[in-house]
Amino acid sequence: MKRKTKVSSLNFKVSSFLKKNHVQAQNDFLRDYLPWRTEYLSVLLDLEQLVNNGKCNDCGEGEGLIRCLSCSGTRAWCPSCVLKAHQHNPFHNLQLWNGRFYETTTLQAQGYIMYLGHGGEPCPNLSHQPDPSPWEDLGSMEDVFAQEEGDTINDTQLGVSNLVIVHSTGVYSHSVSWCQCPGAEKAHHLDLMKARLFPASLTRPRSAFTFDVLDNFLIDALECKTSAMSFYQKLRRFTNNAFPDKIPDRYRELMRVSRIWWDLVNRKRFGFGHDTERSPGPGDLALYCPACPQPGINLPTSWRYDYEEWLVMRRYVVDGNFTAQHMKMKIPEDDVSLADGKGYMVTEGPYQAHIHDSKSTCSNHRAVNATNIQRSNLRATGVGATACARHGCFVPHAVVDFQKGERHMNMDYSICNAVKYTPEPIGSTLIIYDVACQWSIHFAERVDQSYHLSLPEGTKILPAVGKFHLSAHKLQCFPRFSLNFMTRAGHIDGEILETLWAPFNKISPTARSMSLAHRKEVLDDHMRDSNWKKLVGIGKSNLFWFLLLHLT
Repeated sequence: MKRKTKVSSLNFKVSSFLKKNHVQAQNDFLRDYLPWRTEYLSVLLDLEQLVNNGKCNDCGEGEGLIRCLSCSGTRAWCPSCVLKAHQHNPFHNLQLWNGRFYETTTLQAQGYIMYLGHGGEPCPNLSHQPDPSPWEDLGSMEDVFAQEEGDTINDTQLGVSNLVIVHSTGVYSHSVSWCQCPGAEKAHHLDLMKARLFPASLTRPRSAFTFDVLDNFLIDALECKTSAMSFYQKLRRFTNNAFPDKIPDRYRELMRVSRIWWDLVNRKRFGFGHDTERSPGPGDLALYCPACPQPGINLPTSWRYDYEEWLVMRRYVVDGNFTAQHMKMKIPEDDVSLADGKGYMVTEGPYQAHIHDSKSTCSNHRAVNATNIQRSNLRATGVGATACARHGCFVPHAVVDFQKGERHMNMDYSICNAVKYTPEPIGSTLIIYDVACQWSIHFAERVDQSYHLSLPEGTKILPAVGKFHLSAHKLQCFPRFSLNFMTRAGHIDGEILETLWAPFNKISPTARSMSLAHRKEVLDDHMRDSNWKKLVGIGKSNLFWFLLLHLT
């Protein structure tokens, strides 16, 4: 009641402050705009007229019929000056005055050549400067765009070839002058990487993606849940909104390159870039809760003597999500994994061995096993996860797939992996689970009888049921499994994992038909991002409650 009173008092103070200082609302800004609407339209129309009366701003001699929409300010260039001004800005959008209005043109059409291998400068082994005119034999830009990855399209003796480059502002075609140093022909993909361009293939790259567009796609996918198809369609419309179908389709290349890019970024961020001899182990490419007790991370070496056991007791919440389904693959043996078990999803091999042994050990479940074989075309009917109960951070290497419903053998594997995640055993572990009353009965026996399940020595499991789900249980469950009566459980509802499933439900339809490895990587990325946002926001949240409780 005291906290509610303080919150109401704070809201009243904020409202009074806004009124006292005449802070404008959204509708106030719209009313301010209405008298200026005609003037704004006039400015927009003025921007469409010929810049600088058709004179080049740089040389003052040539016809300045070209303008750049990406550069700051309004300047007019002749063809030679625009190339000098954009030698290191190959992804700017140009327009050419045709006598009546500005129409889209490209740097390539003005004779631009992108040099690779020497920091954007021409290779010193070039006998003479390459002439882009041989590319006139390729025909229109649509013909160049139509080339597929790996095609051999008119490489000239001067080391110039055409490259389709996907950037965050559109899809571009450029004439590229490769390095002519001895042996350089085998390292074209590395030259692209050094120019911050990710090649779509290694042998004869004909398409590349800028690092910027890959980062943009990552944030779009994580924050807006944008699919690769929607993201690439956006880029095609940026390039040509009237005829987006004329822009080359690099959707499949984007899917492939983005997976590789995210794998490299994760390994770099988690410290596996410099130590090339050490490979990431289970859960090593994952973030965890910064506030939950973790020996060796946020606890002193003498924590066993400095703190009472209840202060460092781990509190986990366990739940399943049946929206995150996965269809069977046609050729599963063809799948290539880049980070199996390195994030939040468990390693596939040991988990499948556990499922196989759990099915075959009990003859009473033959009917269930037969049903599993005859079920629909789903490889997984959902996922089960373990997260910290207080802050809602997914536990690394503890998310499992369901084969048919949410069964004990699935959740046992997730819980055991979560309990073993900390480098040192802590002791008591609170497990909050919707059906903890049933799950906990033979849990210890299942662990003892399984070759794949184990718990740290001395671990004590305290089962509980979340406050929302407890209302659907029998009356006998209330005094035994209620968090209200659980000694040293703290003030938690045990339902925080339910709130984490909402964002995952938006990506589940997209991930449903992916390959097994790709789906696990996508789920890992979104769980990593969820934990990241918890990590960067936890300080702000703590500061808010401190100010609320102590300064109001």
